[in-house]
Amino acid sequence: MTNAAIVPLFERLTDENPEVPFEKTPKRFSTFEELQNSILNDLTCLLNTRVSNSWADNVKEKITAPYAYGVNVTAPTSASNVFEIQRLEAKIDAVIKQFEPRLINAKSRVAGTGKNPCSVFVNIEATVLLDNRKTPLSFPIVMDV
Repeated sequence: MTNAAIVPLFERLTDENPEVPFEKTPKRFSTFEELQNSILNDLTCLLNTRVSNSWADNVKEKITAPYAYGVNVTAPTSASNVFEIQRLEAKIDAVIKQFEPRLINAKSRVAGTGKNPCSVFVNIEATVLLDNRKTPLSFPIVMDV
């Protein structure tokens, strides 16, 4: 397995093995699979975090402060309401562009609703730059709305 990407700072700060007080070799690079899992976990957290309505205007102004982390969405009233689904996809695309710099040209598609009427399946297609090569990736996410 080859090194694919530098491990993000927050992942380096978390201790994967708390039983070992001091690791001999700090983890600086991740494999391709670890990179995919890292991005998937970050996207899941991002899309399932809500921004309060009072900060919604600041998010529109591209403010990337911690209080603007998340997405301000409501569930589409109907799976056949194309305009509401397009608005939801546009909001998802905008927040991914703001808070997930590892993804290039991310495009979301609402694929359907789950058993819970307050959740939707979102598929995110994007590109990641690895070793000067663009690699296409897909991330299926269940998003609570």
